[in-house]
Amino acid sequence: MGKKTIKICMAGFGNVGVRFTRLLLEKERELRDDYGCRVLVTGVCTRSKGTMMNPRGLDLGGLLIMNGELGRFEPEHPDFVSGCDTHAMIAAAEADLFIELSTLSIGDGEPATSYIKEAFARGMDVITANKGPEAWSFNELKEIAETSGRKFLYETIVMDGAPIFNMARAGLRGNRIIALRGILNSTTNFILGEIEKGGNFADAVAEAQRLQFAEADPSMDIDGWDGAAKICALANILMDARLTPKDVKVKSLAGIAADDVKAAWAEGCRIKYICGAERGDDGAVRLSVEPRRLPLSDPMCSVNGRSSALIFHTDLAGEIMLTERDPDILQTAYGVYSDLLTLIAER
Repeated sequence: MGKKTIKICMAGFGNVGVRFTRLLLEKERELRDDYGCRVLVTGVCTRSKGTMMNPRGLDLGGLLIMNGELGRFEPEHPDFVSGCDTHAMIAAAEADLFIELSTLSIGDGEPATSYIKEAFARGMDVITANKGPEAWSFNELKEIAETSGRKFLYETIVMDGAPIFNMARAGLRGNRIIALRGILNSTTNFILGEIEKGGNFADAVAEAQRLQFAEADPSMDIDGWDGAAKICALANILMDARLTPKDVKVKSLAGIAADDVKAAWAEGCRIKYICGAERGDDGAVRLSVEPRRLPLSDPMCSVNGRSSALIFHTDLAGEIMLTERDPDILQTAYGVYSDLLTLIAER
């Protein structure tokens, strides 16, 4: 097998970017021996840590040490580039692939969507872990990718490393997805579980924050907007919904009290925070994020803690459920890595 080289530039170097970079180092021999591929990272741009760039390839080990020791990139390093934003990095990094790991903007999917368009315009394939572009502009980005002959991959945008889109693409061929139903936000699922154990809402939120998987401001999760972006992205990709998060019927979890959870248990039910997409008889797809009282026989009632799950309702294969149990940052980084392997295999 002849060896090919893929040059990568990245926007963002938070927990996912750091773990993905470590994964590249851990899998360097496997990429070379099993896939005939050499991967170079030629640029990394962040809002708070600075920008590093070298078209011949950055020293990834040194980059990780620098980030771990300083929490930023060293301005005196020869590969540090002052005053360089993501658009400038995309233009100058001489990369084949742009990996977009910036923070979600629920209001419009920017600036991630613009970064992706810039990368396509410069002949790059794109991998993103950001659900905003798919929630707001999926069809536009898909069309640009197809027209320019580029790959647009996004496996990790909803359930970390769980193979939602790969499974739908390769394992559900010939099926029409009629509806989707899932527990897609681990923070709210954990909070409901803590309340079931006898806690109250505020204490459950505080515990999720203590364990560092709820943000200091958890409103995006609790008020349902993270779930809205996820179900919208899913519906756009898998059901051609052509909707945005503004079209999602959202009900905050904050209205659920401990008494509601206890009453549900007394009646043989559990309250779960469910993201749903359903195509009506008129052909329109309707999206919702809301607390639902489910009978204990419902498979969603077995999804606990930080776990997530998604049920595909299909016309031929029936109901298929995919569950991810208590993921950590490695699973998110794997989702990005799996897209890289897809790209390598299809080159």
